[in-house]
Amino acid sequence: MKTTRWLWAATLCWGALTGAVAEEVPLVFGVLNQQSPQLTAERWNPVFNYLSGATGYKFQLRMGQNVQATNAMMARGEFDLVFTNHNFRQEFDGVYKVLARWGDAPIFGVLAVLETSPVRRLKDLDGQRVAYPSQNAFVAYAIPKAALRKAGVTEKEVLAGNQEGALAQLAAGQVEAVGVNSRFLSQYAARNGLRYREIYTSAPYPDLAVLVHPRLPAEQVERIREALLAMRKDPKASPILEANQFPGFFPATEKDYEIVRRTYKAVPN
Repeated sequence: MKTTRWLWAATLCWGALTGAVAEEVPLVFGVLNQQSPQLTAERWNPVFNYLSGATGYKFQLRMGQNVQATNAMMARGEFDLVFTNHNFRQEFDGVYKVLARWGDAPIFGVLAVLETSPVRRLKDLDGQRVAYPSQNAFVAYAIPKAALRKAGVTEKEVLAGNQEGALAQLAAGQVEAVGVNSRFLSQYAARNGLRYREIYTSAPYPDLAVLVHPRLPAEQVERIREALLAMRKDPKASPILEANQFPGFFPATEKDYEIVRRTYKAVPN
């Protein structure tokens, strides 16, 4: 009888311990490679800390060593949540669902040159070096690339790995132009004193989305959504938003990103 009681007590204790451990397992939050891992962590870890306090869940930043690796992780379902717009490419579309979006202002695909550059129009880039984050980028590669092709321009493509790297090459004079996300361009310029001119600006597109994997319970998803949307009105989040030059997360739906899906289908990958 004593042995039975001991086993029962041990089972209860083990169940409590394993339950506690399970509760400590963080939600894996993937982030698209727009910046170096260090700068990405500096931007997102304060957001995760806020979300943890608001929801009671822990969040862990994870990304691949490059865009392709991050996309592959997303395709394998390794993220519980992910910040990207690559989900809307045909080969990835249909699993993760839109939860919210970064800001309420649209973003644009831009081709930019240094302010002192003699380049004034797209045709001036024929045969010139143009830096892009990667061939997987949407507004920073597919959109400006399509504009160059429409103008009959064949540039010398330079892949920099992320948007920060592409802009660093422009700033250093290693390329004549850069394909970039308009929001990222203005923030990088303000932070680094880059003086530039835009020679091409695309139609507007919704900014990147926070997406969620369907394996997360509905109650958990709703709690995270509420916390994301609450950031822009919460005084506790103001320092985080100001540091990131960020107005907060806004409501978004799958329908908001139909234009991204259509464009991905229409432009070269």
